[in-house]
Amino acid sequence: MCTIGAKILDPGREFLLFKNRDFTRVYFDDRVRLSNTVFGVLGLETWDGIDPASDRYSGFSIGFNAHLTCCDSNVRMMPDSASYDRLVELVVENCTTVEEAVLCVRDQVRESRFSWSNLLVATPEGVAALEIRDRHVEVERSPVLVARANHHVCLGPNSDDDDRTTTQQRYRTARQGLEAAEALEDVFPLLRSHMPDLQHGLCNHSHYNTVYSYVIHWKDGAITFYVHQGHPCDRAVYARLPITPGEDVSLSTYPSAHIA
Repeated sequence: MCTIGAKILDPGREFLLFKNRDFTRVYFDDRVRLSNTVFGVLGLETWDGIDPASDRYSGFSIGFNAHLTCCDSNVRMMPDSASYDRLVELVVENCTTVEEAVLCVRDQVRESRFSWSNLLVATPEGVAALEIRDRHVEVERSPVLVARANHHVCLGPNSDDDDRTTTQQRYRTARQGLEAAEALEDVFPLLRSHMPDLQHGLCNHSHYNTVYSYVIHWKDGAITFYVHQGHPCDRAVYARLPITPGEDVSLSTYPSAHIA
């Protein structure tokens, strides 16, 4: 379970994308991949498992290239279906605009079956949410902001969705928080928030726990990746990593030492 959002702060010049990553376990160590063109945090097909030895890694849970950022959230795991993390990786590796990302995802969904999911794509010119259900992709485009939790907004919730209890509240909180945000600094209190109670919210302490919190900040072509391991409400400072694909990058302050 995850909560995701993106907002244009200054059209053509500045935007952000965030993800709070929730698992059934309390602790998790990321694996990241960095190449000459992309950076990505690996997805996990077994996010609902409690035994790390059984973990099966997938594509990117969140990632970016020089022009575009993308992340995903689960809606419903489908048997014999590909992981939606692979869609994020394909977008990050092959696309630079929202239009290219939509075409890429639609082509892939037409050819293969993927678990139900939400993808967010953000660029300096605009943002979009892509809802994947069976062989269909529904797109919400916006010049300003989009948010998702673990249900489909345009396609509508389904009685078989994996989370039917907290997703609606988290979606409302994320969207309202993004609407109020005016600067990068405004998003961190949102990611630490609990609503409607201390066990639930964007920072989750219930059946699912927030194991990582990420923010990608793009400003005038400079990209900074912010990451916190564990519940972000513990007030620990996010690690700040300036990352330019193709240039020398230090990941020494990344919370996990697992570099794929």
